[in-house]
Amino acid sequence: MPPFLLARMTPMRILLALILLACASAASGLETARALAASGAPRLALARVEQLQPREPGAPRWPEWEALRIGLLVAVGRHADALQRVNGLPAGMPPPLLRESLLAAARAAVAMGQGAAARRYAARALWQLEPSPQETRAARLLVIDSYVAERQGEQVFRVMLRFQQDYAPLDSPTAARFVEALLALDMEKQAVNWLASLDDTAPVKLILRLRTGLVTPENVEAQARAALAKRGGAGYWRVLAEIAQRRKDGVLRVEALEQLVNSDEETAAGKPAALATELWESYFSGARDTANRNQMLTGDDAAWSSFAGRQAASNSPVARSFFAHLALRGRDREMRFNAQLQLVHSLQQSQLERTALRLFESLNADESSFDNQTRYLLGAIAERAHLPALAARYWKGIAPPFGMSAEEWQARVAAAYWRGGESEAAASTLRALLGPGKPLPAEAARPLAGLAQEMIAAGKPEQAEPVLRGLLPGSDAKQQRDILYRAGQAAEQANRPQLAADYYLRSALLADGRTPDALAVQARLAAGLALVQAGFREDARAQFQWLLKNTTDAAQLAIVRRELAGL
Repeated sequence: MPPFLLARMTPMRILLALILLACASAASGLETARALAASGAPRLALARVEQLQPREPGAPRWPEWEALRIGLLVAVGRHADALQRVNGLPAGMPPPLLRESLLAAARAAVAMGQGAAARRYAARALWQLEPSPQETRAARLLVIDSYVAERQGEQVFRVMLRFQQDYAPLDSPTAARFVEALLALDMEKQAVNWLASLDDTAPVKLILRLRTGLVTPENVEAQARAALAKRGGAGYWRVLAEIAQRRKDGVLRVEALEQLVNSDEETAAGKPAALATELWESYFSGARDTANRNQMLTGDDAAWSSFAGRQAASNSPVARSFFAHLALRGRDREMRFNAQLQLVHSLQQSQLERTALRLFESLNADESSFDNQTRYLLGAIAERAHLPALAARYWKGIAPPFGMSAEEWQARVAAAYWRGGESEAAASTLRALLGPGKPLPAEAARPLAGLAQEMIAAGKPEQAEPVLRGLLPGSDAKQQRDILYRAGQAAEQANRPQLAADYYLRSALLADGRTPDALAVQARLAAGLALVQAGFREDARAQFQWLLKNTTDAAQLAIVRRELAGL
């Protein structure tokens, strides 16, 4: 609110105005959080809720914030936290928001395998709070999910039939949901009830027809591969994995599981560690079967490694099976290390980088048990996948990879530490890198300049300023101008106006030519404003006087004249 309006208001009116402004700000924050969640960014939305939600349950719109928070906790997989907050809800929670929270709690309980608890939450929403038809339907589906989680097959089928009776004709997505649940419970005969409701090309329909013997495995495989070529989708790899298991086709099984572990869709819906463990076992059994067919002795690691190398180009799933066996079960340490590297490299070449990450993560092994080159490759994959904490974990303590300078490597590791939330490790790495007066090579300076900008944008100017200061030695005049200006921004954000003015003015004074460019003018203006804040009024006046003579920008001149009038 403009100061001249506040000056004309009574203290009571000022208080009421400030309350209204706070409410408007909270409402805006709530709607922004909802928009972020709707756009597919639940973690970002949750971070906003945790920052802005009023602390007191009696605050305006607190119940709306809390219902959104609980739903977001479930969306990001923090199920125990969601249940804790639901169990602590105040008695006065408005019924629509309480229903929303209870249904979220039921989803969380299902995800945690707590079927009885899920049914209690759903029952409370159904029988005590007058749910809408849409909420009633959602609650009944959650009851079915709760019995599935407990593997109560007969009860699952009975409740599904009752749901079918009330909501006929059943839509294809719900029918697919029922069939997938029944297939997981080995209840193919009961699943046939919804065969006609499934889309003809749906993966779950192919699996159901395969299991019930309605079509041959060859026919199903042809349909699945045609669908993969046409539209893709992890579900068709599940079909192929099932066919491989029936045929005892180890190569196809490995190929399918590699794709499933690589799929975000599959790992988000299921258990990535369990899938990765299944893939390791398929690697081992596939390597053993192939070795037996080729009359290769178990324990002859050199022969197995040589065979894998010959298969790498023509039959990469077979090669990876042998590399995986040697990576974990090889007798010789160097043989194990080489196999680890070959396995990761082969997956990378086949565009299965996430499979490589998830395979090695599923081992829960200490990083020191992996070859350093393997650790570098896995860290680079994690970096590309925007998993900086994982990248830093793999890279911690290893020497620079071949062809990379020590300075560039330290800069990259420091950035991974900082982006992964390990600010102390990042600061320690940066201190070792940014010695006093020590010029950095360009390949190290470039990523650090970007890191400093990220720090400023994240509201961490105190971390950005020493990084920028360390970039000055060895930089040319143009680079120094940009660095000094950014350092001024960092100091200003850290509420150090005198230091900010110093940086800004030094940036302005490095301008080439007699006619100042836009950056020089902007730096002078920023310096003047910082000097006002620092209390150096005459120094500020000199900067504003210079600007009167050297800028024609109307907005800048308006600011200059306003500041001069106040000095």
